[in-house]
Amino acid sequence: MAVGANTYGTVARVEARVGDLVDSRTFSTLTVPTLAQVEALLDDAANQLNAILKRYGYTVPVNSTDDPEAYGWLQAANSAGAAALVLNTVPGESLDPDTPDPIRVRRQGLWAEMNAVMNAIRRGEFPATRTVSSHVTKAYAGSQEDDDGNEKEPVFKRGMTDYPGVW
Repeated sequence: MAVGANTYGTVARVEARVGDLVDSRTFSTLTVPTLAQVEALLDDAANQLNAILKRYGYTVPVNSTDDPEAYGWLQAANSAGAAALVLNTVPGESLDPDTPDPIRVRRQGLWAEMNAVMNAIRRGEFPATRTVSSHVTKAYAGSQEDDDGNEKEPVFKRGMTDYPGVW
């Protein structure tokens, strides 16, 4: 299996982060996880990034030529997310019982890197080309009906004069 066309990270970047899980620091068909599993986890992390990019109107996949900074950020986030997923494949029994859970702390740090990019996308602060001009959420400001069909006053007017002198 190879890394998908819409994947930003690389196996080499994952190996740089969590290669210490295997003796040679290089994933192969004989390691746990295998090279194919690491590539699949890279694709999984990229799919999460691409899904949220698409949801917020960004062009998917982000092009390294048009948006080099955004692409680099996605590359780092994709590799960190995949590295966190690789750490999830390590059984907890393999840890030294006399130490706190270093794998968990490490995994959280890696996932936080990916989550920071996803949050920037959600906030519209991601520096990449958008398919649509902006992410618009429509708000309803008029009256609405309750479950029985009775019209309710708009929230911004409801009860304004019920208590004179109180704002």
